[in-house]
Amino acid sequence: MSCCPPKSHSFLDNSEYQCKGTFENVDDLEMYVSGSGEKCVIWNYDIFGFDGGRTRQNVDLLASHGFMVILPDYYRGFFITPTDPGLMDHIKKYSYSKLEPDVNRVLSFARSRGATTFGSVGTCWGSFLVMKLSAFPDFKAGVSMHPSHPKMMELLEDGEEEAYKQVQCKQLFMNAGNDHENLFPGGLADKVLGEKLTIEEFPDMVHGWSMRADLSEPKSKRDVNR
Repeated sequence: MSCCPPKSHSFLDNSEYQCKGTFENVDDLEMYVSGSGEKCVIWNYDIFGFDGGRTRQNVDLLASHGFMVILPDYYRGFFITPTDPGLMDHIKKYSYSKLEPDVNRVLSFARSRGATTFGSVGTCWGSFLVMKLSAFPDFKAGVSMHPSHPKMMELLEDGEEEAYKQVQCKQLFMNAGNDHENLFPGGLADKVLGEKLTIEEFPDMVHGWSMRADLSEPKSKRDVNR
């Protein structure tokens, strides 16, 4: 089992991008922080981790619209590919009980910088945390791009249906054509979340497109910029 479906986009080297934010630490947790303001978005990265693809570039883009955006490095500098034989063990290390202390560090840091209202974004692996954060009363919206939480919750024995029942705020799913069936109209998320959920489909894309697709390909450029 993998968090990513077959034929997903692989690692994208975007190291030439010049970051606009700063790197901050709370205890041993490093964070990339861009922008400022009372409205704060917690960005939860994909399986490729803190340096993966266009993640920081998109954090900066979102921050330019008037948000404080925080990208925590839950993996502490590590990343793994979806084809690595150690992937399942890696995912099992990051149950919510393991991640919760970092979530508390991030929220305390954000509040110390003036944040009062929160939202969350997650790509691939990060959609798991979007579901968890969206159960908090201070969170007003969650966005999941090519989400992987159905597979992860199955592996972690963390009930997907119950997670949806705990969600308190509006959700947007941006699904690639090969994402999990539970994420589409008529699927489990739709049935449980109802009017809280908006689903945008990207049928020409495969999992990972928003952070890792080659923008020289016209359809990828079209949907990344959509």
